[in-house]
Amino acid sequence: MTSPDSSAATLRRALVAIDQLQRDLAAARAQRTEPIAVVGLGCRFPGGVVDADSYWRLLSDGVDAIQEVPSDRWNVDAFYQSEVGQPGTMTTRWGGFLDRIDEFDAEFFGISPREAEAMDPNQRLVLEVAWEALEHAGYARLAGSRTGVFIGVIGNDYALRNFRRPDEVTPYVVTGNAHSVVSGRLAYLLDLRGPAVSVDTACSSSLVSVHLACQSLRSGDCDLALAGGVNVMLSPLPTIGFSQFGMMAPDGRCRTFDAAANGFVRGEGCGLVVLKRLSDALAADDHVLAVIRGGAINQDGRSTGLTAPNVLSQRDLLRRALDASGVSASQVSYIEAHGTATTLGDPIETEALAEVYPAEPGGEWHLGSVKTNFGHLEAAAGVAGLIKVILALRHRAIPAHLHFERLNPLIGLERPPFTVPTRLTEWVPRDGRRIAGVSSFGLSGTNVHLLVEEGPQRQPVAPDDCRPLSVLALSARSEDGLRALATRHSELLGATAPPPVADHCWSANTGRMHFTHRLAVVGGTATELRAALDRAMEQLAPAAVRDPEVAFLFSGEGAERPGMARTLYETAPVFREAIERCHELLADPLLPVLFPARPDATDFRRPTRGQPALFAVEYALAQLWRSWGVEPAAVLGHGVGEVAAACTAGVIKLEGALRLVTERARLVEAGAAGMDAFRRVVAEIGHAPPRIPFVSALTGALQPWDRAPGAEHWSGQADGPVRFSDGVATLRGLGHHRFVEIGPDATLLDDLDPGADLLRLPSLRAGANDWETILRTLAELYRHGTDVDWIGFDRGYRRTRVPVPTSPFTRTRHWYESSPATDVPAPAPAPVPAAEPLLTRAALLALPPEERFDVLADHLARGVGVALGSGSGPRRKAAVAAVRVGFDQPLLELGLDSLMAMGLRNQIRSQLGVTLPIAGLLQGASVRRVAERILHLLDDAETSPTGTSSTGTSPSDDPTDALLAELERLPAEERQALLAEEDGR
Repeated sequence: MTSPDSSAATLRRALVAIDQLQRDLAAARAQRTEPIAVVGLGCRFPGGVVDADSYWRLLSDGVDAIQEVPSDRWNVDAFYQSEVGQPGTMTTRWGGFLDRIDEFDAEFFGISPREAEAMDPNQRLVLEVAWEALEHAGYARLAGSRTGVFIGVIGNDYALRNFRRPDEVTPYVVTGNAHSVVSGRLAYLLDLRGPAVSVDTACSSSLVSVHLACQSLRSGDCDLALAGGVNVMLSPLPTIGFSQFGMMAPDGRCRTFDAAANGFVRGEGCGLVVLKRLSDALAADDHVLAVIRGGAINQDGRSTGLTAPNVLSQRDLLRRALDASGVSASQVSYIEAHGTATTLGDPIETEALAEVYPAEPGGEWHLGSVKTNFGHLEAAAGVAGLIKVILALRHRAIPAHLHFERLNPLIGLERPPFTVPTRLTEWVPRDGRRIAGVSSFGLSGTNVHLLVEEGPQRQPVAPDDCRPLSVLALSARSEDGLRALATRHSELLGATAPPPVADHCWSANTGRMHFTHRLAVVGGTATELRAALDRAMEQLAPAAVRDPEVAFLFSGEGAERPGMARTLYETAPVFREAIERCHELLADPLLPVLFPARPDATDFRRPTRGQPALFAVEYALAQLWRSWGVEPAAVLGHGVGEVAAACTAGVIKLEGALRLVTERARLVEAGAAGMDAFRRVVAEIGHAPPRIPFVSALTGALQPWDRAPGAEHWSGQADGPVRFSDGVATLRGLGHHRFVEIGPDATLLDDLDPGADLLRLPSLRAGANDWETILRTLAELYRHGTDVDWIGFDRGYRRTRVPVPTSPFTRTRHWYESSPATDVPAPAPAPVPAAEPLLTRAALLALPPEERFDVLADHLARGVGVALGSGSGPRRKAAVAAVRVGFDQPLLELGLDSLMAMGLRNQIRSQLGVTLPIAGLLQGASVRRVAERILHLLDDAETSPTGTSSTGTSPSDDPTDALLAELERLPAEERQALLAEEDGR
């Protein structure tokens, strides 16, 4: 028989289990329905729309962006026929088009010109707009993250138009025109590890992509998502087909819901949104532009025709979307309709909307469609409507629905529950909320409807001006791009009401990638930053050779002074924390000595006072630099600075370093009599081998990696000669050319012998503003290639993300001009006269050793440039636009891919007898590194007993012999001619 106590315990366990199950169930339900935040967007639409601001201007001004078909798309006169049903003709001359569709910044994305010209503009637009959307969201570094990519794309106009002959099809044509690669290439270039999905549900593709992205975020498949669609019109064929259906508006006006509606107008563009779970976005303090409450997707099924909409399916879709969103129909005050202005589609859509979204008289909701502005963007139509809604929510105004005068009589509603706004209209909330529905329906029957709400309002945050100065760090892929970016920032800072300087700089520094071409300026006001930008652009020099490594030089006795670094102590949290930590560990109070009430205090004259204070300042400065991501590649110290250097290198912990400094100072005061006591104390302090290169001023040499300095070292260092100059020579011998002095003045830097390649920068200078000195040094380090942790730089300060300019693209034309259509390959081109032969091993080794590198590197640079710039297919030679290749530019960033690397490797092996691994040509390789490696292998071959230079694989045994890349597929005469032409440039 069960006891009462046992039954009670069992019941308690059951109740606990039930409670946990209920919690788990509630969590699972919440996860399935969690709202999704829109935290960024990018767009390129007709009418000169290039970003959110220009899109809103088009919408709020009621702009009709339709134009006649441009001559570079197709000859409209050759196809136009006003009469419907004429085979091979179109019934319209109009469309919504983008400008300069043939241009692309291939260099920005590390894509070679030869590959770029084979890429469908759909892929190019997605790359550029995705980059701008992520920058708009403030997300610069996503490599390795679970970020998803969902892109709607349906057309193949570029391939239809340009690649008609079998011999025009290259590997780049295959990848450049595949729909799967539209999403896949973006994920590849940004190293994104979430789902990458290209979606084709016809006209609903982009909004279906957004819906799928929301589901993926809720399921945990990704933590961030890019979603939207792209559409480009390059071929007349789709317009001819739609004309045969009778769908096209002859007058080029999309008169959605109007009595004069007579079809739609085709358009092109690209729109992408950056999505995140709302809880994650709020936790990260993202700027939430809008919230997708939920949505639904379905299919028309067997309607009256394959392309005919189904009112029953649309009603079901709308109801399910409301249910999934937790929103009632009465709370929705605007619907962005699919609205194609066709005689069949508009009546069915409005009938379904009227039944699901009824309204009492006086409580009508607004109905509109962006198709009246620039046409039906097909695969990008849904996201164009979504972004319109997001902007309308942000501005709390509903744009005008164009070309509307009288409701279409085919819409058989006795009292419509909606009104059509014909002017910019204030968006009045319902129940304190602004909520819109967005619909998109596909020609193939796939429908989607989303409910979108105004994002939470950010609470105003008072500007944090604790640090009086800020650094604005700008970078670009090219010098022209850098100038353009600096100009954009200067214009924004010169606006009537610029954002707080610290917020502007933080948003730019943390929300952008950092490239080779760099500048950085320091200022405390918008006016100061603008003036600094103007000066920087006047003095803009070619990109500095990237040398991110920095050696720290720690000052010795004599640099200390009362009140040193007081400003940093008062306004830099990391510095203050380090000083206060030293104060806690020292037996004698530090702060009264470091910051005395009287500026003429004499405590610093005593080593036991001045030296611990000097050490504390140097330790705090090192911690401050490290919090900014500037880690020393090597350290060297003078006097007490050697203790700070040892502490920074991990040789001594802070507690031991402070004890060593204190005892060392006592020894200086006591003289030789205190040496035995000093040795005993030092022997008690724990030491470890250095974690980073530690050069001692006692010996002027590098401390062995496996040996920790002990009592003998510090005893000699305390009273022995200082070989600081030898230590600097050792650092320079190790390849260090960037030196930052860690101390209250530039006492060491001023004594260094200047050199053309030597960068000498102080942390502080006596008599100068602390922040101005250290931030100018940070700016100079950044300009020379040092990577800065900009998030760490502003950690401890209140910052708000504000809009700042996106990275400019320096576009050039990349376009494949097709040869006349034919079913057989074109005749082989006439032989090209032989030019200067390619460099051979014998020719290279015949040169004096000191000349070999320059000659080899020059040949390699020209060969890579031709490989990157030559065209495709039978036009290969005619399309040559050789890329200029610097010796230190990473080949991968220039667009060298595995095909080109294989060809280059085979050429090197054939001409020079040296076999390089493919990875060595792709992973961090540059012309300089490749040339140095080749010369090293040739030197080994000359000195080896066998005289061979193989890397372990003989050419005849190499299994990759048959894998000839594009470079080797060129005829020898043509290859030589290309190099000869490049010589003459």
